Amino acid sequence: MADFLSTIAHERRERLDREAIHVPTAELRREAEARTGEARPFVAALRRPSGEPLRVIAEVKRASPSAGVLKEKFDPVGIAAEYERVGAVAISVLTEPLRFQGSIEDLERVREAVGLPVLLKDFVVHERQLYEARAKGADAALLIVSLLSPPQLADYAALAGEIGLELLVEIHEKTEVERALALEGAIGVNNRNLRTLEMRRHHASSILPMIPADRVRIAESGYSNREEMRELERVGADGVLIGETLLRADSIEEAFASLFGVREKKSS
Repeated sequence: MADFLSTIAHERRERLDREAIHVPTAELRREAEARTGEARPFVAALRRPSGEPLRVIAEVKRASPSAGVLKEKFDPVGIAAEYERVGAVAISVLTEPLRFQGSIEDLERVREAVGLPVLLKDFVVHERQLYEARAKGADAALLIVSLLSPPQLADYAALAGEIGLELLVEIHEKTEVERALALEGAIGVNNRNLRTLEMRRHHASSILPMIPADRVRIAESGYSNREEMRELERVGADGVLIGETLLRADSIEEAFASLFGVREKKSS
């Protein structure tokens, strides 16, 4: 039986092949190259000076395979605007269409509505996803080390740089640190095993100290309380990517404050 990561990669490739019939990759490339100079700084926004609180990448997503539908009344623009208001420094938009019920249109609408850098969160297995991301306004994209061969990873990272996309390079195991360090961008450590969907508590905290302090270090998945945030600060994380805890809450503002304390709010 195929693991989740392999299954979703296969599904993404099949769907992308179908989409390429209607919108050629060359067309997306032209659109992306036309917007190369428009990107907002992503990695710089995540850098946490010593003594300052964790930077927050807040995630917009409809659903997940492990948690189901997160919000029945899903308003990506309204959610992203609230994230910006309460103190997030970047917005992640989950665009995978089948398992997470996302879309690139969600990202485009969010990017137009907020002033923060926006991350394409998807399972990138084809260059057209990077072109489409930049064409629709993404400032950064996620690359998953365990999903790509070393040549693919290098090629996609180089392509991202050419079209003005910064990277969040995601790893899951200690053995992947060196591959991530070979690329420019922030490095994210995911607590969730994407092959089994098992959540491994404190997993990121065991790997983050292995990443040099001159790199921006991000913890991902499964966080729900203030003590976990203090632990991430202690192990040197610059920031955290968080979605479900905020999305499931009755009040994003209250959930954010309980995790991170009250931040300086932006006017709406």
